[in-house]
Amino acid sequence: MDKTTFLKIIQSDTQKLKHRDILVNACLKNTSWASFLLTNMKSVDNENSNVSARILELSCKKNIEIIIPYLDFFCELLNKVKLNGVIRVCSKICELLMIEYFVNKNHKIMNSLQNEHLEKIIEAGFIWMITDQKIAVQAYTMQTLFLLGTKFDWIHNELAIIIEKNIPTGSTGYKNRGRKVLRAIETSTNLKL
Repeated sequence: MDKTTFLKIIQSDTQKLKHRDILVNACLKNTSWASFLLTNMKSVDNENSNVSARILELSCKKNIEIIIPYLDFFCELLNKVKLNGVIRVCSKICELLMIEYFVNKNHKIMNSLQNEHLEKIIEAGFIWMITDQKIAVQAYTMQTLFLLGTKFDWIHNELAIIIEKNIPTGSTGYKNRGRKVLRAIETSTNLKL
């Protein structure tokens, strides 16, 4: 697939879902196209933002390293996106990055993510945790911030306060994920003592 066809499918009203796997595979083969997807995600009033975000998310799930050349752009985007679907995708990509960094110890990710990137992910994460976001965003963000808290001690305390405050009124999904993260924070705190 050439770039013109790729762009036409993303911008069409009828072919996006039908060709989703084709778009993901095209993006994985032509990783520079991720920059177009990120640029498209910036638009707050364009339905193609959600489609572009979803294609980027699915591509990152298959190969998170395609985002490496665009980490500056991606992290700058975190506090600028407004559409629910795009925020959800950004929170998922943040979670994928942190799993690769902290759990899988992916050296390419570890060497590419600088403290400035981590700080922007932390900032966006806390904003997502204290604003009215969908449960998926908050669930991904809880995991992201928990993992970041293994590097930055202060995060666990702040995250625990937010979760404990919101559990009584949270959805079942929020309560389940929140309790799991609180247990993990407690366990990690006990290991440090």
